Amino acid sequence: MFARRQGAWEDAKRSMAMQTLHRRRVPFMRLQAIAQFIAVADAGSIRGAARQLDMTQPALSRALQQLEQDLHVELLHRSGRGVKVTAAGEAFLARARVAEAELRKAAEEARYATDDTGTLLALGLSPVGASLFLPELVIGLQRERPGARIRILETTPSALLSLVRDEVMDLAITQRTRIHLDAGLDYRPLAEVFTGVAVRPDHPLLRQQPCSLQELAKAQWLYMTAHDSSDDIVSRSFIANDLPVPKAAVHCGSYFVALDLIAATDMVSVLPPLLLQDCVRRGRLAELRLAKAFLPIHLGLYTRAGSRKTAAATAAIDHIVTIARRIAQR
Repeated sequence: MFARRQGAWEDAKRSMAMQTLHRRRVPFMRLQAIAQFIAVADAGSIRGAARQLDMTQPALSRALQQLEQDLHVELLHRSGRGVKVTAAGEAFLARARVAEAELRKAAEEARYATDDTGTLLALGLSPVGASLFLPELVIGLQRERPGARIRILETTPSALLSLVRDEVMDLAITQRTRIHLDAGLDYRPLAEVFTGVAVRPDHPLLRQQPCSLQELAKAQWLYMTAHDSSDDIVSRSFIANDLPVPKAAVHCGSYFVALDLIAATDMVSVLPPLLLQDCVRRGRLAELRLAKAFLPIHLGLYTRAGSRKTAAATAAIDHIVTIARRIAQR
């Protein structure tokens, strides 16, 4: 009798465990379907995504419908003008991008577990970071890891943080911002950089040196940002001195373009020290002496929190830290 009761109790426990497992079960999703959904979201239409994926439109539509059935939510709103990602789709898309990046990383790490020949290192830099760490970083990496491939992207700090978070970039060297960290990012301070104000050699403000921030606020400004922001070094420096932030005449994300504009117009801008010194030495630009210096840029290294780094990425970080120490001693 006792044995039968004990057996019945064990059967009941197994049944409850199975019910709990069923409630917690993650919906079955094909990895290919996740990639297809991301492609549709990026393309803005099923037809465009089907063309990119080299598959028929009906086949892609069926795959998306199956994914929605598996998740029990509508991911896309379909209309004659294309598709629009729903609120549920946006939530799923953010996680799907991270998952896809993780899978790419996992496949790469499996292939290059013992040999990093052919490993792709994706390195992002802000214009300030690029001016200070290149080309020395690439030269050192090629010497130590000759088999590794390197992809370099220069863009704005905000764009870089998103790319690192989504693991499109392995790491990024850029200035620290007030809203720089979340649970998906790690930050390592590298250097404190004092910028200088650059003008053309015959600029009228050169006759008013040292120039006050009040006078500088009236100048035509070229901002090294993609859009207006209270977080760039120019804005923060004026705000710290209780002065109005100068309006930008031009926003520019490329130093290559900015140097030509500064040299040919009355616009002023801030440049990192090495780049400005080189332009002054060549007679291309002049440095405007200020009555009060701008705030420094805090440059740092961003990586994705908790991510396993390849041998090439680890080597890159070591080189970056070494270069940063030399910058601090200048």
